[in-house]
Amino acid sequence: MNSTRTLPYALLAPALIVVGAISFYPIFYAVDISLHRTEFMQKLAFVGLQNYWRLLESNDFLRAVVTSLKFALGSLLLTIPLGMLFALMLNRNIRFRAAFRTILFIPWTLSQSVTAMLWLWVLNPSFGPAKHILDQLGISQANFLSNPDWAMTIICLVNTWMSYPLPTVLFLAALQTVPKELYEAAHLDGCNTVQSFRHVTLPSIKATVMTTTIMVTLQFFNTVTLIYVLTGGGPLGNTRTLSLLVFLDGFFNFKVAAAAAVGMVIFALNVVFSLSYIRVLRQSHLE
Repeated sequence: MNSTRTLPYALLAPALIVVGAISFYPIFYAVDISLHRTEFMQKLAFVGLQNYWRLLESNDFLRAVVTSLKFALGSLLLTIPLGMLFALMLNRNIRFRAAFRTILFIPWTLSQSVTAMLWLWVLNPSFGPAKHILDQLGISQANFLSNPDWAMTIICLVNTWMSYPLPTVLFLAALQTVPKELYEAAHLDGCNTVQSFRHVTLPSIKATVMTTTIMVTLQFFNTVTLIYVLTGGGPLGNTRTLSLLVFLDGFFNFKVAAAAAVGMVIFALNVVFSLSYIRVLRQSHLE
């Protein structure tokens, strides 16, 4: 009897140990480091919440919060509508649909570092294709990634180019579950294309839209490689997001405790978004 009760726990134990070592120990270690003073990689005296108070007094941290929100919201406002537009297009019986699907999903196959290097070449002010196009239009040359007024906009556009395939796939899958009878009924009621989209399509795929929005928001808040390769956080710190601040403080400035404290702030934001994701999923199942 006892062996029957303990057998499930014994079978689960290896998986739980691996999950604990990979997922929970790094979190515990980051919390521990954020509560201590550090010198390079060495943990010193316990200082409680002092590192967190310093963050609130730091202009770099507050500026990184604003920059992260700009990057996440700017990318989100471009990525979700673009993903919806392509999903609606691919959901129709158009010629060369398979070819369009292949072309539209190519950015999804590239890593962040490859995407960043590709766009560094495209936007190169000396020999990039953008230079040739601007010359043809009679526009003066400009290094957009070195311009404080343009750097964040360009990064959001590049991030959108890399990210839109995921919403497209999810929206396309959701669109294919909408019964055609609903569109036929809407057509009989006199609805045009826009009204059918508003009153039939959007309510039918609302849960997918909301969960996708939360998923890509989490992805944007944790983006490091793309921004680091494109601008390194510059010019003048205008593209230094929270996740990039953790990377730079931890691996370049050796402010490990400060980096851990910022990492915990990002972790808390991710938890809030994850709880929202779970709540949306539960509501969609109840509906």
